[in-house]
Amino acid sequence: MSATPINTDAIYAAAEAAVRGRVALAEAIVTAQQAVGTAEENAAKQRAEADAAIKAAEATKRAATKSVEVSKKAVHTAMKEALTGGWTAAELRDIGLTVPTSVIAAAAGGKTSESRKRSASTTPKRPRISLNASEDAASTNAGEQGSTEPGTTPPEHQLQNEHGHTGNAPDVQSLAYTG
Repeated sequence: MSATPINTDAIYAAAEAAVRGRVALAEAIVTAQQAVGTAEENAAKQRAEADAAIKAAEATKRAATKSVEVSKKAVHTAMKEALTGGWTAAELRDIGLTVPTSVIAAAAGGKTSESRKRSASTTPKRPRISLNASEDAASTNAGEQGSTEPGTTPPEHQLQNEHGHTGNAPDVQSLAYTG
């Protein structure tokens, strides 16, 4: 029997072709994974840039709003000063200015914060009148229990109306028109 010669070159070539195909598949995976990593890095940068742009835009909006508020306050102050300085609202309107009624009311009041504080401290507080029986009873019990003024009746001895209300004020139900 005669042995057939082995063609080693053909065997090596076949083996190398099989290995090259498998290596090419592995290289394709590596390339795709690198592309994913690069895309994720780029997306993170773009998101950060977009977030920074949004924050900058919001800051710009706040600054613009503040600027408008400051400008409106300056107009209000200037209008008030003009009205307290001798101009009338009609005269200001005649020369082409818009005079809001809130400015006219503020100028007519003419009270400074200092004069408001003084008048508030010297003016006695008015009693609160409620239409709710439970609020009346609570305020009466809380504010007038220790009252020793002559002519006042302690709350527990006051006459009650048909709805359980005390005091001089009629309750809301008795005021309703039943005609």
